[in-house]
Amino acid sequence: MFTPSHWIGLFVLILSCSMPSDSTQTIALEVGPGKPFARIEDAYAQAHPGDTILVYPLPDNQPYLQVALYIDQPHITFRAASWATGQRIPLSGENFDYSGRGQVPRAIFQFNRGADGATVEGFELFGAHNESHNGAGIRINQANDVTVRHCEIHHNDMGVMSNGDHTPDTARNQLFEHCEIHHNGDETHPGFNHNLYLGGTSAFVRFCDIHSSLTGQNLKSRAHFNWIEASYIHHSANRELDLVDDDDTAQPQSHTVLIGCIVAKDPQCRGNHQVIHFGQDIGKERDGTLYLIHNTIITPFVSAVVHLSAPQARVYLVGNIIDDGGNGQKNQVLAWGREGGDPANMSGERNFFSAGFVLEGTALDLGAYEYPGD
Repeated sequence: MFTPSHWIGLFVLILSCSMPSDSTQTIALEVGPGKPFARIEDAYAQAHPGDTILVYPLPDNQPYLQVALYIDQPHITFRAASWATGQRIPLSGENFDYSGRGQVPRAIFQFNRGADGATVEGFELFGAHNESHNGAGIRINQANDVTVRHCEIHHNDMGVMSNGDHTPDTARNQLFEHCEIHHNGDETHPGFNHNLYLGGTSAFVRFCDIHSSLTGQNLKSRAHFNWIEASYIHHSANRELDLVDDDDTAQPQSHTVLIGCIVAKDPQCRGNHQVIHFGQDIGKERDGTLYLIHNTIITPFVSAVVHLSAPQARVYLVGNIIDDGGNGQKNQVLAWGREGGDPANMSGERNFFSAGFVLEGTALDLGAYEYPGD
């Protein structure tokens, strides 16, 4: 039973990984036609901690070209001035090599150690590529409390990349909210490029539409703690969520909470048909629980809804609807284990499944379930 102690435990986790809040900004550096700065990079070169860089649209909302920001100052806000009317400002990385050499970033916005408390709001980010196939719209490189809000991120090698330094104090409280992240990947390096590829201490994804990864996963994460809320995650080229291992995840309480989301497989998916992978892919441990709470998960495939692949990986489900999308599929696998993962580590209550799902092998309370149509 999902008792009050479960909720208290989750609440404590949220407080211990508290989400970032907006910092008070003091000076606005304006970029655009007739403004003091023609390029965002020029404004950033004059910025001080706490400043806002306010970007105005170019004529006909043409994109700013070859934008490449290597950020190492704290509490800088990059905001599209037109976002108040719902218009994103496009920033293109096309024809620029996001090499990562020296002061050249691997992303349109790269937040390095020292760039804590940064915010990016109201932009369209596209066209970031490099020879390593990991040019990104956003990269969080050890910075804490970075917020990405109201952005569309598409057609880069990677939509978002992040990493810490394997301590509890880097890449903490990454927040992505009200974003659309889609069609990122590189067909010349298939399977290794994702819409989001996260690492570090903690990441929060809220109110996002994440879809149509070109070659990899919609959301891959090696972060110690993930909170994914009220988002639509769908039509990936491979798994919808790939929640795997790193040095950070061998620590206890390496949990992921997926709450109030819609997760849907593309019936024409040409890659891995599993929905969620929770465990390991580089031989380290994932010592935590995947909490699936009040989600709708739709898959027409026999392949597992959850693939467990680490001995300490556990799953708890409460109040989910897991459906075949009207496909009438039989013998659908709810949980599958290998590399030490055990379906018996899946438990829960008050979930609803279409009739074709096989629950044997799990520790689910079968008496608490209803099967639509039975």
